[in-house]
Amino acid sequence: MERTITGFAEAVRTETIKKLGRDCQITIETKKINNKGVCTRLHIRKKGMEPETLVYLDSYFRQYRNGDMTIPEAAEYVARTSRKKNPSVDIRKFLEYGKVKDRIVYRLINTEMNREFLDDLPYMEFLDLLVVFCCLVMEDDSHAFIWIHNAHMKLWDVTVEELYQSASENTQRIEKPELMDIEEVLYDLMKDEGCSLQENDSSVEEKPGRNKNAGSIEKCSSAVPMYVLSNRERLQGAACMLYPDLLRKIADTVDSSYYIIPSSIHEVLIIPAAGFTDRDRIKAMLCEVNDTQVIP
Repeated sequence: MERTITGFAEAVRTETIKKLGRDCQITIETKKINNKGVCTRLHIRKKGMEPETLVYLDSYFRQYRNGDMTIPEAAEYVARTSRKKNPSVDIRKFLEYGKVKDRIVYRLINTEMNREFLDDLPYMEFLDLLVVFCCLVMEDDSHAFIWIHNAHMKLWDVTVEELYQSASENTQRIEKPELMDIEEVLYDLMKDEGCSLQENDSSVEEKPGRNKNAGSIEKCSSAVPMYVLSNRERLQGAACMLYPDLLRKIADTVDSSYYIIPSSIHEVLIIPAAGFTDRDRIKAMLCEVNDTQVIP
């Protein structure tokens, strides 16, 4: 029996892939929700123009832990939820640019790991990453989105520069940035996993399912201030790096120049340079994060 929600989520993810097929890409995500703490969900991506789906697992995990639900049953509920959401999207709304312009946002993805998809997607280069675009579909209190393909751009008769201008205005308006102390973020994640973070104690008890990179990050954060930059949804938050003037405002906030370490597509680490000159240590941590944590 899976003891943590992370192990449960991985097991449900594996079973759901069997039900929906290999054309689906399913990832596990966590999100901080006011008054509810950190919640865990599956992010289901499908090929083509179908919107993406988010399914929260916390209630399923409680039933599983109480013996009221099996992992295959949870996966079946997830698969049904994914199938139900797609017909509710009116594709006709996407035929006119004026009707979708205010919902276009951008995302940052890894260039090398997504090269096979680039022939069909409009994109712009950003360092060694790519800026791609999608259109949000609002459904109740959850989000789904449709990737913007070259066919959309041709249909709307717009350029990639126009897409970027719309996305630049919309993304920071819809997905507001948030700069958090890393200890606060780790506390939320460890609490959700049943781990204990003691005040003024740099040690953290090892638990099954614990983020393997947390230990090295905690040790570094005890020596220097560290922050996590993401959006309030903590979803696709690495794109906050693109927000106009935000990086300058962060420098004013931390009163220092700083290093930026992309830890995943959902957030980046901010490490103030003031009083911290050990670049080799930064490079070592960057390599470790890239090898163990970064999601393409």
